[in-house]
Amino acid sequence: MACPIGPMRAADMAAPGGGEPVSAQEQVKVESLSSLFAPRAVALVGASQDTNKIRGRLLKLLLDGGYSGKVYPVNPSSKQIQGLAAYPSVDALPEPVDLALIAVAADQVMDVLEQCARRGVKAAAIFSAGGHAPVGERLQDHVAAFAARSGIRILGPNAEGYLDADARVVATFSPTLEVVPLPAPGTVERRHGVSIVSQSGASAYALYSRARALHIPIRHLVSTGNEADVELLEVVDYLITLGTSRAIMLFVEGFRNPERLAGVAQRALAAGIVLLVAKIGRSGAGQRAAVSHTAHLTGADTAYDAAFERYGLLRADRPEQMLALAAAVSAGMEPAGRKVGIITTSGGAGGWAADICEAEGLEVPPLEPAFKQQLATIVPDYGSSENPVDVTARVVEDGGQTLMNILELVSAADGIDIGLIIVSMVTSNRVRDVAERLAPMLQARRRPLVFHSPGEPAAEGMQLLSEIGGLHMQLGDFAYAMRRLCEHREFVERWRRAGAASGSAARDAAAAPRIALDAAAGSLDPAQTRALLSAYGVSMAEEAVVATPQEARAAAARIGFPVALKIVSPDVPHKTEAGGVALGLADEAQVAAAYDRIMQNVRRHAPQARIEGIQVQRMMTQGREMVVGVVNDADFGPMVMLGFGGIYVEVLRDVVFALAPLDLAGAHAMIERLQGVDILRGARGQAPADLDALARFLVAVSELAAAYPRQIAEIDLNPVMLFERGGGVCAVDALVVAAAPAAAGSRHEDAAVAKAE
Repeated sequence: MACPIGPMRAADMAAPGGGEPVSAQEQVKVESLSSLFAPRAVALVGASQDTNKIRGRLLKLLLDGGYSGKVYPVNPSSKQIQGLAAYPSVDALPEPVDLALIAVAADQVMDVLEQCARRGVKAAAIFSAGGHAPVGERLQDHVAAFAARSGIRILGPNAEGYLDADARVVATFSPTLEVVPLPAPGTVERRHGVSIVSQSGASAYALYSRARALHIPIRHLVSTGNEADVELLEVVDYLITLGTSRAIMLFVEGFRNPERLAGVAQRALAAGIVLLVAKIGRSGAGQRAAVSHTAHLTGADTAYDAAFERYGLLRADRPEQMLALAAAVSAGMEPAGRKVGIITTSGGAGGWAADICEAEGLEVPPLEPAFKQQLATIVPDYGSSENPVDVTARVVEDGGQTLMNILELVSAADGIDIGLIIVSMVTSNRVRDVAERLAPMLQARRRPLVFHSPGEPAAEGMQLLSEIGGLHMQLGDFAYAMRRLCEHREFVERWRRAGAASGSAARDAAAAPRIALDAAAGSLDPAQTRALLSAYGVSMAEEAVVATPQEARAAAARIGFPVALKIVSPDVPHKTEAGGVALGLADEAQVAAAYDRIMQNVRRHAPQARIEGIQVQRMMTQGREMVVGVVNDADFGPMVMLGFGGIYVEVLRDVVFALAPLDLAGAHAMIERLQGVDILRGARGQAPADLDALARFLVAVSELAAAYPRQIAEIDLNPVMLFERGGGVCAVDALVVAAAPAAAGSRHEDAAVAKAE
């Protein structure tokens, strides 16, 4: 018998989460970073004449970068360093400075900081790295305490520094800047700016050099080091406020303050800035010692994936993917859809490109008849006007003017969203010949037009293409970037339609029902589990807990046959493995026999187990077995899991996760992410499942999880029977694990507050 979930509420239509607006205090902290990244005067403490040393290279790169403010080298051993008057200490500086760059031995750092506080220095960057010490005694611990006490904003320690192309501040010792310096002042750039914020200095400057090789203009680069004070998300917020970047690349090992992510991502979306993130650690096992399927299926990086999905960040697994996305955003590529029109001078290359595009999830559709007729008047007879359009190499014999005629048609044609132009650019004149006509077409940006050269393109041609606003990409990078940018556009459209609402729970937290949980950690008993789930509208099968075979027979007769029997024990979380389940019992005699059999099996499997009774439950009509669960992440709070369930849940592992709470749109999005979603839609003639009921079920579970963000450690609903459309959904077996008292309440005293701190 189906037990459909309750009716949809108006609150179910709430928008996906975005976090609270930045507080006045946080805004002041963000604004204070201007002294760090755009200082009017700089002291370099520990400066050296020897540019082979870090301390000397710091000063050289700052001066070579074109910084126009005053620079004061500080070193008691020299009166002049690299042509500038030097001073023995910060105390001896002739005037206060905004920024101190500190490159001294670790044991001297705190003394330098105290001098900075006395002289009114507003910000500091510490390049020194402390040695190994216990937590609380590390250099970063002392620096953190000093920053909190003094109000000085501090980057590092152990930072590789930063650069600001607008303020011409090159505050780094990375030799990369000697090889790839900032562009000369006044350089005209047709592409949008991109910034880099990284917890790894080496990775930051590797991305910088590769981005510049792709003609991506880097506006800011910040290596945050050990983040004693200034941390990665705070820097991202600052850059969003500046508004000089269309995309920001993040290299993340782990967020120090993950609760900031929602608000930062929200402000990036509102500003039209794309956040691209590389998060290392995906490959770690990260399995918790837990009792539920949900927790066992949670990997080391599951919560970060869920957070990025929730807040619209684009995660890249490889540097090439990150740079492809950055290049496309920088060049203003904003595809309105996934339909690609391929124009190629080589039929083979066009066919290969079509295969790559379709494998990535893009479309290479037939062209509109009117567009094909226009092409037919230009394309040679031995070419093809079908998509991919083989215009043959003949169209470039006239200096590319015929090719340009075709591209003008492509830029305005109906039926395609993206133009991919495959033409050899191994000689620089291929771009030079068409640059005058091509530039205004690219700058109009009616739709993305991306070029690909099958052979290695000439560097001069790529430079010129960049200067007029064009973009060259490898085929795999092109297909990946266009698909991900389409997904991002779809996310932004959903976000805007939802009104950019905050991430509050779909149910009003103040009106959320309250069920007192036992203080002790461990599995809740069936009565408390049912009361808790029912309070939030999580539908369950009719059941009773009994203590004797006679009680089991009476309960079964009352509930109605057929029934299932299941052991009730906090020490037997996986009932089937213990022989603690009997299904399809058709009469009282079978019930009594099954009762005795289950008790014998469980006592043999777990002799010390506490047995609280046996659950008698009505058997459900045939449906699809799903699993729904909750696990509490240390950084992001409760996460909801959905997957195909039953005994194969950990074998098939077709599961998806999302942060709680969910709205209906987020719940449907979870369902769509299942690999086997077509089965639920009704594949191979089967009736479609009640996906609307499943979505409402997920919302209800998420509201429960968000209302008890620390009191509940895990929830496992397996199986959840999903019936045909209109039949609803019903949890058949439920496990709720209470958290240890020390964990409960540590995230929020008010458990009804849904936002994870």
